[in-house]
Amino acid sequence: AYLVPQQQSGNDVSNSEDSAPQLKTAAAGACVKDDEYFCALEKSQCPPESEFVSARRILTEFTDSPILDCLNNAISVSMGQCTLPSDDGLCTGHMSNCQGCFEMTDLCFEYDNDDCSLEAVVDENGDLNFAAFGLCVDPNDPKEGYCLWSRNECPSTDTWVTPSRYEKSYNIEDFCTCDKVLIGACRFGDAFVCAVSEDSCDDDSVYISAREFRDINPTSDCRLCESFTVPEDYSFVPE
Repeated sequence: AYLVPQQQSGNDVSNSEDSAPQLKTAAAGACVKDDEYFCALEKSQCPPESEFVSARRILTEFTDSPILDCLNNAISVSMGQCTLPSDDGLCTGHMSNCQGCFEMTDLCFEYDNDDCSLEAVVDENGDLNFAAFGLCVDPNDPKEGYCLWSRNECPSTDTWVTPSRYEKSYNIEDFCTCDKVLIGACRFGDAFVCAVSEDSCDDDSVYISAREFRDINPTSDCRLCESFTVPEDYSFVPE
């Protein structure tokens, strides 16, 4: 679900123009220390004393290890949390999605929080928790926006809208949830592995940004996750 064959050129792709892009999802790497590991989407999620092993390395160097499970387990990787009041405890994957980080960079984001995940879960108070991401908007075409992992993926000429600027909405469809987030890929040899950032790749692969990947490989669609579902036992009650 995460491995994308290299896009062929010329007449080889002409017959695929009318077909929908094939959905692919992020492959997690892992933070490894001694004989222990946990799945991670990029280096920033690893403690200083551990080593980040990319999805490409897992594919080629860990073929007989349980660490292989990380490749298909990105949906279960813990997300971070914005820590300043302006973000109201927002769960997300990158500090650029926190409005508070544009006001104060110190202690505005916690990189790993077990209560934050890509999946929607109902907490003990009956509240719905899920990770939300930023929206990249072209000022010349404000109705056309892209949900992205971080502001680093958004061109400087476009406007970056953090989730906190629309989080007062009661409609979950208004949020950039993981199924809407376009991601890039690590390219190695003749293949790509869907990835959230350059920090997901290693020295033997090259990162292709989300927007660039869509241009060079229109038959594939790399997303942060395949689907987003609200639990059946959740019932929203306006305050």
